[in-house]
Amino acid sequence: MPFPTATITQGSGLTINTLPNAGQASMANSLSVAIASDQGAVPVTSLNSGAITNPTSVLTRPASAVSAAVTATSATPCVFTWVGNPLVNGQTVILGGTAVPTGFTAGATYYVVGVSGNTFQLAATFGGAAIASTSTGTAVTATLVYVPGTLFASSLTTPVVPSFAIATTAGGVIIPRIRIVTNAAGVLANGNYAATPFPTPTNTWGGAVVLVHLWSAAPTYNGGDGQPYAPLTGAAGCLASYQVALEQFGDGAAGSGGLIGASQMAEKLASGTAIFWDIQASTQANPFAGQTWTITPELLN
Repeated sequence: MPFPTATITQGSGLTINTLPNAGQASMANSLSVAIASDQGAVPVTSLNSGAITNPTSVLTRPASAVSAAVTATSATPCVFTWVGNPLVNGQTVILGGTAVPTGFTAGATYYVVGVSGNTFQLAATFGGAAIASTSTGTAVTATLVYVPGTLFASSLTTPVVPSFAIATTAGGVIIPRIRIVTNAAGVLANGNYAATPFPTPTNTWGGAVVLVHLWSAAPTYNGGDGQPYAPLTGAAGCLASYQVALEQFGDGAAGSGGLIGASQMAEKLASGTAIFWDIQASTQANPFAGQTWTITPELLN
C-alpha cells in the first residue's frame, strides 16, 4: 500500500495526499489538518556560542597532615593530643594502633569536638557529648576521613569556591556530564606494576562516589574541609548536581557522571560568566594532604 504523503506550508496547515489501493473504493485525495504556529508558546534557546572548549578547574584541599600518632587520657572525657593538631570541630576521624582507649572502637568513625590547641575530644555524633575512657590505649593513631555528607574544600574555615567559564563567547551550552581526576595514587600490595597477574591498587579512592554541585554564584558554608556539607547561602544560585563514581588507577583516581534528576543542563550566559562548583562525599574515603580534584565539564553547543 502506498504511504500517504504530507505537505506542510507555514500558515496554511498540513495537507495529506492519499492514494487508494487497487480495488479500493474511490476516496478523497487530500485531508487538511490545521496546525497552530504560535512559536512564542515554546521558547527556544539557540546554542550558538562560537568555539566552546571543555574547561578544567582545580580544587586543592589543605596540605596539613591527615594521620598521626596521638596520646589519650584515661578520663571523663578522654582527651587526645596530636602534636601540631590540624583538626577542627566537626571533622571525622577513625582510631587505630595497637589498642585504642577503652570506650572506643578501632575503625569506627567519631566526630571531633572540644578542640583546644593540640588537644581534642571525640563524640559518637556531630556536636555530641565527648566520650570517656578507662584506659590510654597503646600506640594510638588518629586518621581524618570523609564520611557521606562531607565537604571537600580548600580551607578548614573559609573555603574559596573554584569556578570555570562555560564559554569564550556569549551563548548557550548543555552540560551532560562531568569528569573528575584526583591525584590519589594507588598503593600496590607488592609495589610491582610488572607483576603477573597485575596487582590491584588498594587503600585508595576506587569505588568512592562523590557529588559535584554547580552554582551561578559562590555559596558560603558553615565550616570547611572535612566538615558536614552545609551551605549557608546560595539556594537561588544552585544549578545542578552530578554524581560521579571513581575508579582507581596507579597514578590517581578518575570517573565521570551525569546529572541527578534530569537528563540535561542547559545554560545561556554572558561571555566569560563563571560557574562555581563544590564536591560532597557520598561514601567514606580517606583524603590526602594537599589532594587535588580536577573537574572537566563536557560541554555541547
